[in-house]
Amino acid sequence: MTNMTNSEGHAISVTPRRIREEGSTAAVTHYVETRWPAIGGKNLAPLPAVAFLDIEFSEAYQAGHVAYVYVAGSGDTLKAPDQPTGLHGLARRFALPLFKISATASENALARIEDINLERYAGMYEAEAGLACDPGYDNWRLVLIHPSRKPMPGAPVEARPRVIRVVLPRGLSLIAFEKELHERLSPAALGRWISSPAGRRHCADLDLDPREAMRLTGYNTGEGDRISRADELYIFKPRLDGGRLLTIVERIVHDFVVRDAALDRPNWGWVAVNQGYRRRA
Repeated sequence: MTNMTNSEGHAISVTPRRIREEGSTAAVTHYVETRWPAIGGKNLAPLPAVAFLDIEFSEAYQAGHVAYVYVAGSGDTLKAPDQPTGLHGLARRFALPLFKISATASENALARIEDINLERYAGMYEAEAGLACDPGYDNWRLVLIHPSRKPMPGAPVEARPRVIRVVLPRGLSLIAFEKELHERLSPAALGRWISSPAGRRHCADLDLDPREAMRLTGYNTGEGDRISRADELYIFKPRLDGGRLLTIVERIVHDFVVRDAALDRPNWGWVAVNQGYRRRA
């Protein structure tokens, strides 16, 4: 329900226009005014066509570890379409296309999916009365990425249906690659956007509490537990944004190699605020 104002200045409720047929399992079934952000930001653009064939890259690049970028969703929507659970249920409530995007070194990304199922990744949030848990976050699955183009000639990147395989340049660790990936995806990060003025307006229009979309994960570490933000959730449309994800991966590899060749290796360390560490003033 969207709140609007009539000619006399009184608040009225307007039912959003349906854009999917009745019974659709899509996350966004009604038109909403919100223009959500895109991964990579407004200025993301592919590299020049010969970027990976140019001598500046080809002579400097040396193969290192292999990483697999994946997109995942969760929930039992097909089993209970009227009561969608997991991330898909959250996406339905907030009228946003939501997915988990990250990277793994596992040659079978399903092994990583098994891990996040055990952890019930993003299954918690801070409710009015304290921590709350939602069902469906133990049912994660890989999602088809649908890149709109092939990788650029010479790029050590392969676009597969459910993963983007990338041979990292020597010297770029999987952890550093993953952190840089999330930094470039961050304009569309759910937690960041939902707490912005635009995100809060979106929640107000739908009469929702933004805190429900600020997801958390509980990690059991033996005799203790740790609660961390689930920072790998993004506003993402696989059929439209797959090409943007491919561009981000290509740019990370190219930037690292070319800057290193120029003796200007980027400092891709990070302050792990999510783990409780904060930069000192």
